[in-house]
Amino acid sequence: MKENFYKNPFIIIWHSKNNLMPLYLVSSWFMLLLISIFGTFQFDYFNFSNLSLSSHFSISSTGLTLTLALFVAGKAAFNDTELKILAQHKPKKDLQGQALINFLGPFVFTSMIFFLTGIVSLYAPYLDLNLTLTVITVFKIMYLNLLSLGFFSLFNLVITMLNDVYLKAFRTDKSE
Repeated sequence: MKENFYKNPFIIIWHSKNNLMPLYLVSSWFMLLLISIFGTFQFDYFNFSNLSLSSHFSISSTGLTLTLALFVAGKAAFNDTELKILAQHKPKKDLQGQALINFLGPFVFTSMIFFLTGIVSLYAPYLDLNLTLTVITVFKIMYLNLLSLGFFSLFNLVITMLNDVYLKAFRTDKSE
């Protein structure tokens, strides 16, 4: 990928879609989504009437900050030469730099999730829409599950960074 993705970060998410989160985390998040939907509408286990979206802004901003900190840690696991190799590598079926895109994609994905939940938590208290209780409940379930997806994605970044640091200990330094 030769162009800059500054104007459209969704490009990097799209190109790294198969590498955003491992299947066990996606499956766990999907189960949580199903439990919250059926637990609310079918079994009446959950009551979201007291949920205030505005109280989650600090969670979203903290998630965004932690994502940035993990990116800095992740970048430190590679030297400039290694990053350039990742950017130039071109497997047969992929884009040039797919390895670097796969490295960056989960950070952009996680940042996007916490950005969206932060914006919603800022503006939702000021919306005055005439919606049914069911629609409001569905919105709250989706919001909480988006926030949960952010936590799962953040956990994935932590595990990925730990793995990268571990593997760095076994790489040979070519500058020596």
